[in-house]
Amino acid sequence: MKIPDSIIDDIAQRLDIAEVVGDYVTLKPKGGRYWGLCPFHQEKTPSFTVTSDKGVYYCFGCHQGGSIYSFVMEMEKLTFVEAVRFLAKRAGVEISWEEKTDHSDKRSAFLELYQRVAGSLHHILMNREIAECARNYLQARGFNQDTLTFFQVGYAPAQRNWFYWFLRKKNYSEDFLKASGLFSHRDGRVNPYFRDRIIFPIVNTRGEVIAFGGRTLGNLPPKYLNSPETPFFRKGANLFGLNQAIKSIREEKNFILVEGYLDVLALKQCGIDNAVAPLGTSLTQGQVKLLKRYSEKGVLLFDSDEAGLRASRKAINLFESSDVQIRVVELSEGSDPADIMQKEGCEALKKKVKYPISSFQFLMNKALSLYDIQTPDGKEAILKNLTPYISSLGSQVKQETSLRLLGENLQVDFESVKSDFYKYRNKERTGDPTIKLQNANRKITGDLFLMLAVAANREYFPEVRKRLFPEDLEDPRAREIYIALEDCFREEENTNDALLVRFGDKELENLILEKISTEEFNINPEILIGDGIKQIRRRRLEKRGKQLSVLLVQGGGKDDRREKDLLSEKEYIDKELENLKVMVNVRSTE
Repeated sequence: MKIPDSIIDDIAQRLDIAEVVGDYVTLKPKGGRYWGLCPFHQEKTPSFTVTSDKGVYYCFGCHQGGSIYSFVMEMEKLTFVEAVRFLAKRAGVEISWEEKTDHSDKRSAFLELYQRVAGSLHHILMNREIAECARNYLQARGFNQDTLTFFQVGYAPAQRNWFYWFLRKKNYSEDFLKASGLFSHRDGRVNPYFRDRIIFPIVNTRGEVIAFGGRTLGNLPPKYLNSPETPFFRKGANLFGLNQAIKSIREEKNFILVEGYLDVLALKQCGIDNAVAPLGTSLTQGQVKLLKRYSEKGVLLFDSDEAGLRASRKAINLFESSDVQIRVVELSEGSDPADIMQKEGCEALKKKVKYPISSFQFLMNKALSLYDIQTPDGKEAILKNLTPYISSLGSQVKQETSLRLLGENLQVDFESVKSDFYKYRNKERTGDPTIKLQNANRKITGDLFLMLAVAANREYFPEVRKRLFPEDLEDPRAREIYIALEDCFREEENTNDALLVRFGDKELENLILEKISTEEFNINPEILIGDGIKQIRRRRLEKRGKQLSVLLVQGGGKDDRREKDLLSEKEYIDKELENLKVMVNVRSTE
């Protein structure tokens, strides 16, 4: 059952976010906002802001921000539902669980389907002859029935139409199944996303099956495949096994992050209950933030191959930049947790997990193995290799401690190591491909500028949606903002919290928060948005006009009726382009 969005909005509107944040951070008013020292990273000069009328907080130092709910979730280590209850009590709002909307009814119907599918595919794996190959594979990997049942592991048969007609016989309509996220539709054919695969149900923190992961048994690439993203499933915002591991993570104040589904199963079977995994993709900032709600300490247990090392580096940097203390288990080359359980047994796996090393020691060991420590060039290469990690450390004490340890291993004076580190770090900020990619991703196109302005001034969206469609926007980030605003408009949700929860891209969410917090779109928003609409409409019309000119030339008078229609449309477009020379007033009505 779901807490109604109207109640969530009511709580946020009754409470002043500055008063709630003020219980944790000393805030001082300045320039229409409140400023204080950020609670999420160490700083001496305040860069943390709270904007009361927008209901958001944002730090210009660590770029962490959100709504009143995300702040309480971070500070109190609560789930979203727990944060709503926490704030409802403060606001004097009684939570009602009975109210439902069409949206929540649809969500409930899909989740009920997913739960039934999980149960059916698990039954097939455990009992049907058609799943013998999958059972044999899992048994050969050392997994017992208790583990498979605990995670509701299933099997999707290889036959193309079996899954679809199985569900149709359960009285699910064709339209409902088309929208379910379980099938794709190409060339008039219905194709299941999962065929001849071992199925792992992905469960959220409320115990709901929200998606599936599948490991192939045949020749169908890729090796692992996830359900497509839906309004209730974002790969970058969920973790496999988290719901089953939360209790243990809270009790032990520690989590174990592994690479794959089978690694989580292996650790669970060996009595280690606090393991989770990303969903077949590299770790995201959203997943780090999710883990941090339950523990600020963790252990990384990734594969020892080259891909595993790259994933480990990225994960370590993400955790350090989020002030999560992470240690690493070093595995011998070519092994992973599931392999260790299968070949060496549970005691061997538990022993390895018991003795992790610091993340810096792990990275330094890898760097020392890659380069010749006896040569000046080798020593320089090792320092360059470790510079991104040391730069990610939020504390100068941590940075200098790491540099001293590195200097001792390189047998180089600390001041020399420190001096070169700052030189390489400054070069890295402008030259590192990852940094360049991040900067490129943050480039503000005209489309994105417009939609950021609209997100900061929501009252203009009703008029914008009359003049533009999502497909008019060429920047996918701008389209994502438009779609989120459209969802809020249709659901009559006016808070920034309701808008922000609709984004799966954490960088885009932070960019919106940054622009709202700087208030740069508060000056003449009507002109900014009007000009933006005009530019995009002109671009669309000019593009169509060129297409029509080509079609008219190609037609060559072969079809008088078609040529007449094309000319009529061309005249209309030319007239519209002429009209756009007049300033668009977004407050006007049509």
